[in-house]
Amino acid sequence: MIVTTRTCPVCNSGKTTTHSFTLSESSNNILPLMICQQCGYARRLDCRDLQTNLQMQHRFFEANAKSPDKRSIRWPRRPALVASEVRRLAGNKGKALDVGCGAGMWLAALGDNWDRYGVELSEKTAAIARSFASAEAYCGPIESYEAEEDSFDLITAFALIEHLNEPRSFIEWAYEHLKSGGLLVLMTGDRESKTALEMGEKWPLYHCDEHISFFSARSLTQLVEDIGFSVVRKEWRFMYMPWGMGSRAFRLMQKLKEVMRLVTKPEHDHFYLYARKC
Repeated sequence: MIVTTRTCPVCNSGKTTTHSFTLSESSNNILPLMICQQCGYARRLDCRDLQTNLQMQHRFFEANAKSPDKRSIRWPRRPALVASEVRRLAGNKGKALDVGCGAGMWLAALGDNWDRYGVELSEKTAAIARSFASAEAYCGPIESYEAEEDSFDLITAFALIEHLNEPRSFIEWAYEHLKSGGLLVLMTGDRESKTALEMGEKWPLYHCDEHISFFSARSLTQLVEDIGFSVVRKEWRFMYMPWGMGSRAFRLMQKLKEVMRLVTKPEHDHFYLYARKC
């Protein structure tokens, strides 16, 4: 690691270093990172400009557009479990926006009591969301989406923030567009989770060329709190394992923990943060 003069865009600390991961499975082979020693946030040093990044994201999601199975949102699948947590914290109805809504799976899991809106780069995928989730899905980047301030009861972004050029600007946008007391739900990888640390350079999130940021739970927490949110719950749900998929019994045990809401320790690498606008 090499000490740098760069400032962390999350916590504004000058205690940053550079480190290059050798990614044998990546087309670019080397991933150069700026890593903040204060909050644990990491960011690509070869970051693309906004337009190039949007074009790359659009190509990826257009090529991978597909309609989900209705079973994917039924209990005890993860969208249903997360939707249950949302209803516990935000109620059973309101106006919801999912940014990076994909095929509308997370919106559909909320149920028909919610007025559902989505933002999605891919026209193919946005069309699927309109049908699958009965959502009003805008096709384009969040940077160009227009909505009234203080208009949403719920804003969600699952596996989105790691793709954004300016994650702070997005959290500020969410704060401005949530009603007072509204709920923000984010999901991204936690690079300081037990799973990610054990996998090291083999952690799959490092191997996605579309990813710009790599958050730790504490860096994402600090970011939303700095902007004015109050964090009300944190969860770590399983996705990747250092030793592969694990046995069926092991996976069933992890699912049981999810169902029982025993997911509040940083063992697994998918980090869910629930924060309320004060």
